Amino acid sequence: MKLLNGVLKRRREQLGISQAEVAEGICHQSLLSRIERLNEISNITVLQKICERMQLNVSDVAKISDYAATPLSVIRKLIDHEKIDQAAEYLNNSNLMNRIPTFAHPEYNVLSARIALAQERVSDAMQLLQIALSDVEKHQVELTIEIFTEMGVAWLKQTEYINATECFERACGIIRHLAPEAKVNMALVVAYTYRHQAEMYLAANNPQKAMERVVDAMEILPVTTEYHAMVALQTLRIQCAKALALPEEHEEAKMLVYAAAEFSKDSQLKDSVQKYLTE
Repeated sequence: MKLLNGVLKRRREQLGISQAEVAEGICHQSLLSRIERLNEISNITVLQKICERMQLNVSDVAKISDYAATPLSVIRKLIDHEKIDQAAEYLNNSNLMNRIPTFAHPEYNVLSARIALAQERVSDAMQLLQIALSDVEKHQVELTIEIFTEMGVAWLKQTEYINATECFERACGIIRHLAPEAKVNMALVVAYTYRHQAEMYLAANNPQKAMERVVDAMEILPVTTEYHAMVALQTLRIQCAKALALPEEHEEAKMLVYAAAEFSKDSQLKDSVQKYLTE
């Protein structure tokens, strides 16, 4: 059975775990290495167990039916698409924590914090992020960036710009030390960090720095599929262009925000950008 190219390896690196940790009790490490190298597997049971351990849907890695029960990758996608109530329902499933391996607990708490932030439960979010930070391993670099970014978001919601700045700078400091290939592999979380840092600059009346960060985020974002992130960035670009009195940039951003929403096929997202058509 052919797998989608590089997805298993990418998820393992995102979690910051070794092939041995993934394979333990499931298969020999050499088999997992072969699966990652050739992007194919013959044993569906082994694939199911690997996906469960790494909190992936089988459909995330292969064009077959979905065997896993709402793993963290599904919940993350729901949050990214602003389907917060549905994500919260899945995350609060009493059996979920029993299925999550220890190394995924920090990600579980980060996703819980993102839901709390979306629901304006800022103090709950900060507590969850502190727990995630205390549990995250030093090799879980991508998750560490995400934790500091979400802390910055939490402080920003309280208009605590100094604390927000410190958190975003810690996240960006890690990003600056990434190898070019690693930075590309982490493009989504890097763009996410830059976007929220741009929101902070805009809130602090520095639209020029905000626009620079929006440009940085757009340069690294894989725009062909990440329509929700693109809408968020172009929305920020509209606000920056308006504050900087850049009418051409403002009109271009309006056009792109509408196009990204249309390509997304998400009716909720399309509805959210309708206001820009009448400006």
